[in-house]
Amino acid sequence: MKIRKRLLGYVIDLFLSIIIPIILSILTFIIAAIISLLFLPFVASDGDTWNPLLTRIMNGILLLGVLVFMITSLGSNFQMTLPWGYRFNGLIVKNSNKFKLFIWCFIRNGIAGLFIFLFAYHIANDMDYKNLYLPIFIYIIYLCMDGIMFLLSKGKRTFTDSWTGTEVIEASKAVKEIA
Repeated sequence: MKIRKRLLGYVIDLFLSIIIPIILSILTFIIAAIISLLFLPFVASDGDTWNPLLTRIMNGILLLGVLVFMITSLGSNFQMTLPWGYRFNGLIVKNSNKFKLFIWCFIRNGIAGLFIFLFAYHIANDMDYKNLYLPIFIYIIYLCMDGIMFLLSKGKRTFTDSWTGTEVIEASKAVKEIA
């Protein structure tokens, strides 16, 4: 298996797991802005009830965005055995345990998207988001360790692959193994 294919698959998956939550979060604030523009003139005198209502609407839409993100990018692994970027590059994540495959995909792709939704939630609720910096820093260190192990194994395994028991192989090799 070529290292380039696996790196490209990871970059595509990471890009999708970042861009989808950003788009869904921005859509949440756009929808809230449209709602406030349409209804704010009618409730401008009642500001104490409008702000909590708008915040609840934004939280509901963000929750819906998280569910859409989880179902499309992570939940699909229960139906197939590879994320989008790996599928695009002809790679298969081999593992018989679907829960470990879900954990593998969540660590590799889902955590970054959830951090974006957490930032959007904190911004929507006017909360301090400085407490999110430490978990993000720890996650970046983990991804660096993952990359170091990937380079030391010459593209065969990452740290996440090791402890979840997954193996990334080319689709053509998988067909040969079945036959």
